[in-house]
Amino acid sequence: MIAFCGMAAALSLVIMLIGGIIPAATYAVPLLCGLINLWVAVEFGRKPAWTTYAAVAILSLLIDFDKEAAFFYIFFGYYPIIKWRIDRVRGKLLMKIGVFAVSLVLMYLLLRLFFPITAAMEEFKEMGMWLTIGFGAVTIISMLVYDKLLEVLIPLYANRIQPKLKWLHRS
Repeated sequence: MIAFCGMAAALSLVIMLIGGIIPAATYAVPLLCGLINLWVAVEFGRKPAWTTYAAVAILSLLIDFDKEAAFFYIFFGYYPIIKWRIDRVRGKLLMKIGVFAVSLVLMYLLLRLFFPITAAMEEFKEMGMWLTIGFGAVTIISMLVYDKLLEVLIPLYANRIQPKLKWLHRS
């Protein structure tokens, strides 16, 4: 389990670093790394998934040169781990929208506070208030699509891929 989680963290970190090279990957790469957290959670439980998430979050913040992507991972990479708990709650759609909205606002506030990336902040000033709100709405809609993708991928993994990985749990 420890070796698997270490390899999952290393894979996530490499993906985060490669994503820093491609500007369009700022928001996609952290979500892909969240899928790796989901894989760890399915195979070994939430505690190892949280540990893997924390390791990647700290390391990506320290060595990734795209700090916006690192913050996006910190504020959204945990979602696949908590998704199944949220799905049990009544009013789950509003709760998901709330989680995404609060995460997005906190992310940009802390990004502005700790890493005053002038380029990102200048973009928001140039866009104006309505376009910035539109950006937030599109981000939340994208996260809801990501949530639906997770609902499709888990049964696919559990029914087709996981049975072929029985060797993974050998002691």
